[in-house]
Amino acid sequence: MTDTAVQAPEGYRTHFEWAMLHPRYWGTWLGIALLWVIMWLPRPVGRGVGRAVGWLAWVTGGRRRHVGRVNLRLCFPEWSEEQREQVLREHFRIVGQCFVDYPLLWFGSHRRHRARIQLVDEAGVLEMQSQGQPAIICAAHAPALDFGGLRLSLECGGVSFAKPMKNPIIEWINTRSRSQYGAAMFARDQGLRPAIRHTRQGKVFYYLADEDLGPAHTVFAPFFGVPKATIPALGRLVRLTGAPVVPSMGFYRIDEDRYELVMAEPLADFPTGDDVQDAARMNAALEALIRRDPAQYLWTLRFFKTRPRGEPKVY
Repeated sequence: MTDTAVQAPEGYRTHFEWAMLHPRYWGTWLGIALLWVIMWLPRPVGRGVGRAVGWLAWVTGGRRRHVGRVNLRLCFPEWSEEQREQVLREHFRIVGQCFVDYPLLWFGSHRRHRARIQLVDEAGVLEMQSQGQPAIICAAHAPALDFGGLRLSLECGGVSFAKPMKNPIIEWINTRSRSQYGAAMFARDQGLRPAIRHTRQGKVFYYLADEDLGPAHTVFAPFFGVPKATIPALGRLVRLTGAPVVPSMGFYRIDEDRYELVMAEPLADFPTGDDVQDAARMNAALEALIRRDPAQYLWTLRFFKTRPRGEPKVY
């Protein structure tokens, strides 16, 4: 178990460069400084700022509101328009709080990380790790995604992928944060081989596969009853590593003001050998987690941008 920051063994790393102090980045540094100050204010103030940021994101995010409404209408056609709007507004509230709380990940101590972010280990992942067994943590995209990933890495390191950000300061501080407890971070374009190697060595692989990355190398599998372009790599990962698949999702509990990573029961009898069936199993497992608290999912992503041949675009 890791209690202090350690150097990740390998992987995608970024470094501070003097060019980051150029005037064009002063706004970024000012924003980080303001968030750092908010982290130390009384918690009711921090929560109030989170609500304000969520409200501002709602008011100014017309495109994101549109995508969220389309996604919720597709996934919950049985709900009334008022129900869907309420969930979407709560989602923006969660997004605002997660944004304001990012300095907890960047600057918080391991004690604060343990106190503010909880692991709900229904799968027994920590027990697997104590016996040197690997696991693939198949995570859903959520505003609290990084909070859960950091908390898991505090216990057992691990390996994951991230999409490099355009802003070099945010890229540097995020990568530094994600790897502070020994997790190996890789960029998407490095491929799956590094993650497979680490997982074979008994690590946990924090794996995200619910994003629509286009028609190439995907299959259409149901997600909330809607055909969705899904990466069919999960079955191959299991065959190559022997690791069980643990569906997971990060949550911000508004009433309790805490973060959680829920790791559900591993998928049984997986893989089946059929890419479409395996993709459907994965989507169904993530769907079950999302249904526990729908506002926690990242509904502003275009999960259905790739459509089956002959079907109209939805966004």
